[in-house]
Amino acid sequence: MDRKKIIGTLEIAAGSLGFGFLGIFGKWAFQSGLSVGELLTFRFILAAVILWLGLFILNRKKILLEPKQILISAGLGILGYAVFATLYFTAIQGMSVGLAALLLYTYPFWVSLLSHIFLNEKLSAGQWAVLAIALLGVNLLLWGQFRFSDLGALAAGLGSAITYAAYILVSAKHQRFVPPISSSLYVITAAAIALALFHQPRLDFALQMNSHQWALVIGVATISTIFPMTMMLAGLQKTKSSHAALISMLEPIAAAIAAALILNESMSALQILGATLILCCLIYSIVRKH
Repeated sequence: MDRKKIIGTLEIAAGSLGFGFLGIFGKWAFQSGLSVGELLTFRFILAAVILWLGLFILNRKKILLEPKQILISAGLGILGYAVFATLYFTAIQGMSVGLAALLLYTYPFWVSLLSHIFLNEKLSAGQWAVLAIALLGVNLLLWGQFRFSDLGALAAGLGSAITYAAYILVSAKHQRFVPPISSSLYVITAAAIALALFHQPRLDFALQMNSHQWALVIGVATISTIFPMTMMLAGLQKTKSSHAALISMLEPIAAAIAAALILNESMSALQILGATLILCCLIYSIVRKH
């Protein structure tokens, strides 16, 4: 049993659980009066401030990276996370949330396909079958009233999945030996700058935010940004991109369970079946791999 790959799998799983709470924080934030642009921008600005201060105080060496790696991390933040988040929320504006989420969670397929083409990570017929069953599980888990108003929203939804897949592949290929927390620092900082320039929220609104809104922004910046991004980058250094993408399908399960427990949203029999299919695929993949 490869200890390194097991740790990488656990790190990917932990990161997926952190991302799974993003919808909870988002729903509470929107109910509190924050807009999409404000939440996205404040989320990454605060996460960047926390990382810069934390590393400056605790471990300044982690701030230092080679110029090439700083540029790669900045590119991942701007062309990866900033574009991905903007496309996803653009899709939500023109279609149901369920359909937007379903399109986003096709990204494991795109990761597997692109890694097969560009990284020579070949998948067997059995692995493709497991991926197809897992995608079916996601479909059942997110089943709902699917609708879209225009093809632009549909393109944005697919674009969010492909952009996130590209982010995973580039991270896996070019940041394998970069400290994950250092990479997160520059990815998040670049994403914060790009989102602030794109959405141009009223930054003075931060002075008017109440304690509840600040608590939500702090929660999303730490639990659903710094922690999962760092865990995902750490896991990608220890396992294949295609395997990491499959394990990250824990994210919609975590989101559905969190919504059921925290928001009292009930899960239908189809959703439970979908979650079960995904978990069976993940267990099979892990056992077979190790």
